[in-house]
Amino acid sequence: MSSGQAGILRIAPVQRRRGRPTRACDVCHVRKIACDRATPKCDWCACHDLQCTFSRSSPGGSSSIKQQGSRLKCLASANPTITAWTPAVGYIDPFAGRHWGNVCTFDGTPIFSASGLQWITACTGRELTVVHYPISEAPRWLDSADPPSPLPDQNHLYVEIQKYQASEFSLFFPILDPSLVTHTIQAAYYGQLSTGSPCLSCARAAIFAFYSLALSVVHGDEDDALESSVRYAREAYRLVPEIIKGAATLDGLQAVLMLSLCCQGLAADFSTIDHLLTTVARLIYQLRLNLSPDHAGATPLAVNIHARRLFRIAYVCDKGLTLLTGLPPRLEDSECDPAPSLFENANDPASITNAYLDAYVCLARIQSCIYRGLYSPEALRQSNTDLFRTIRNLDQDLEKWKDSLPLPNRPTLIPAEHDLVLQNTDMRFSVFHLQYHHCLLMIHQASSRCASWIGNQDTQNTSSSLAISVTASRAFLRTFVFHRVELGPQNLLFCLTYFIQTAINLFCNVLSHPLHPETNEDMNLMGLISDLIAAKKRARDPVCYVGKITFAQEIILELKRLARCAVDRATAARQASMTRNYAYYYSSTFL
Repeated sequence: MSSGQAGILRIAPVQRRRGRPTRACDVCHVRKIACDRATPKCDWCACHDLQCTFSRSSPGGSSSIKQQGSRLKCLASANPTITAWTPAVGYIDPFAGRHWGNVCTFDGTPIFSASGLQWITACTGRELTVVHYPISEAPRWLDSADPPSPLPDQNHLYVEIQKYQASEFSLFFPILDPSLVTHTIQAAYYGQLSTGSPCLSCARAAIFAFYSLALSVVHGDEDDALESSVRYAREAYRLVPEIIKGAATLDGLQAVLMLSLCCQGLAADFSTIDHLLTTVARLIYQLRLNLSPDHAGATPLAVNIHARRLFRIAYVCDKGLTLLTGLPPRLEDSECDPAPSLFENANDPASITNAYLDAYVCLARIQSCIYRGLYSPEALRQSNTDLFRTIRNLDQDLEKWKDSLPLPNRPTLIPAEHDLVLQNTDMRFSVFHLQYHHCLLMIHQASSRCASWIGNQDTQNTSSSLAISVTASRAFLRTFVFHRVELGPQNLLFCLTYFIQTAINLFCNVLSHPLHPETNEDMNLMGLISDLIAAKKRARDPVCYVGKITFAQEIILELKRLARCAVDRATAARQASMTRNYAYYYSSTFL
């Protein structure tokens, strides 16, 4: 798929068109998007199960406020949790046209523009104290002056391989093939190189990286497990230069890819992850794993199947990091074919693992389209009409992906904390829940770039899309707070950045509508998620791990504090306005 295709993965159905004048239906007219006028419903209304009508006056006539708000009413009837972003009475936004986009840098610190900081100060009367990740407390956590550590006990290694294979984490990241790992062990422990493991340093790095990953995702709740995981990650990191200098090997690819997962789980260190995934991309290109074996003339051997699986895991990691950080992708879609090959489907017995990984790869392709269609330099130059068309198409793609998931693992916009009983609360649900709502947020918050925000004029067109992003943020946080979705060392630091982004989205909503009835609930959610994060801190855990948790907790609390200031300031302004109006009425009536 070329970079010029702004996020279209759908196949539009062929439908008979109405014999109507050339104009959009009421819903598409309000959103100012192209309407195909198909029967019985246009494409947009059919996808979102909305009433498709042509009840407004002719294009030359005037439209009422009620007609302009029809999209919001239809959307609200489809999902009662979605409320419109309507401006507070008498409030004029001096910083109209702002947008947040990707809010996290390498260390996870949100980016706020100068106008954004002015807007925050204007709404709250306070300045934002941006908390930075305490790098000074964990200087280059992967560097170590300690002497090299030996490889883990071989018997323990075999036990950890079995435990990892049985974990939910391996469903999404099947990083090892038990039938091939023997070659890696023989090379690492005995120096017996082979065609499958031709490099000693690569084999040793793969063992160290796997053991570090297994300790964090399988034994993370145990005493000293994370400290040991950091120690083995450092040993793998020592060997990365040897991997880069030598010829590309499958062991080297496995080692660097597993090490990038360790960096996410132990420190959420985006800078190091970016460097490692860049190395992963170069190894993939050198090994030609970015090409489907159906087109590259490869034979259906176990090593080919596993190599392609590693590529697809790397593709998932790359697209997720791009959407989180706003960095350009390391694996270009125009150079990659992540679809499963014919012989993978026919010869791989791990059908359950394939199902989870296939679903994750499909989502990663949508994430790539979100970045290219909404946040790339080219996307930032598109017109408002093209912007909303892209948002619509991406929204459709995401909903189709969601509907393809098994019902127990399918995410949803949850109406209230008591309306849903989750069948799965482990990673099988939490990964897709997290990614779905983050994608929904990133798709619809892009509508804040629409020029109609300027002067708060004609905001109805963008309100419904922004309301969806807020609802997605609420649903995401409520699930973790009220439904006890699994949150531990195996996924905590994976989730922290998403917690921060959803908290910022709710914070912006509070600042835009400080007197809205749901404001207190939004601030309460921010407080509850901060408490949930704080409860995961343990004194025995590594500084890099605890520091990241502390950082996330403190910045969410800072956002909650400023949100409270905005509400108090708006309440005081409304009270003062009422007092002045009463005084004027009294003086003009009785004096």
